[in-house]
Amino acid sequence: MTFAAVAELGSFSGAARKLGLPPSTVTAHIAALEQNLGLQLIVRTTRQNRLTEHGKRFAADALRLVSVVEDAFARLEAEKANPVGQLRISVPFTFSADLLGPVIGRFATLYPGIRVEIVVSNDVIDLIAEGFDLAIRIGPLTDSSLIRRKLGFAQQVMVTSQDYATKRGVPKSPEELMDHSFVSARPEQSVDLTGPEGKIAITVLSAISANDPKTIYAIVKEGGGIAVLPRFLVAQGLRNGSLEIVLPQFKLNTVEMSLLHYGHSANNPKIELFASFLVAELAANQWL
Repeated sequence: MTFAAVAELGSFSGAARKLGLPPSTVTAHIAALEQNLGLQLIVRTTRQNRLTEHGKRFAADALRLVSVVEDAFARLEAEKANPVGQLRISVPFTFSADLLGPVIGRFATLYPGIRVEIVVSNDVIDLIAEGFDLAIRIGPLTDSSLIRRKLGFAQQVMVTSQDYATKRGVPKSPEELMDHSFVSARPEQSVDLTGPEGKIAITVLSAISANDPKTIYAIVKEGGGIAVLPRFLVAQGLRNGSLEIVLPQFKLNTVEMSLLHYGHSANNPKIELFASFLVAELAANQWL
């Protein structure tokens, strides 16, 4: 780039001004280039500078290469303002349809140049090894090498269907949970509650266990028992009256949700754009 500027302007001092470099640095760059090539490119006198035959041929290529580099930088700058390309995101089953689906729909409308690929899995994946830009995680995190952005805390509620409540009744105290059909992710589930008299932890044996919250939700809707689920997952059932909250005088722990990626998001416009958009969208969600 230094040689191209000297060749274009015919002056070391003019090249220094264009590049924002001290004249001595321009002189050093040209001397190093000639030494590396083993050829003289510029004949320098006290009154003028003249390109050698080698210098003239090399100048044409140098100017063309500088133009290509400048175009490449210009495209990257444009992409910073209007990101394009693919964004690959790993999300858990609980999160995918109910919260992320509507957000992705609005994001795609606003930024059609970004292609979004969502891979739904409850597995904890390696972002770099499996080619993901972002991952959304629910619950505590263990990988300290990832950059983490908090998305909020999902409220949990204990619910059952109206059909179950009519046939089996509902517990009036935490201890009565032991006498009901509980549906959870594990055969034995600890339920942490905070009530009028403080915190209480109850361990219940599950009548049905499933490792996917949406499957648990489907079981509960059909009268299969009582379960602790994220409020956003059961919101519609609570609104239409098909579900009811069990032990409403008690509160359950919230579950933290996070957005994870490698490297600083400011260095990747697509990640920064989506992360900021998702945080803003979820901040307005009444269940978080």
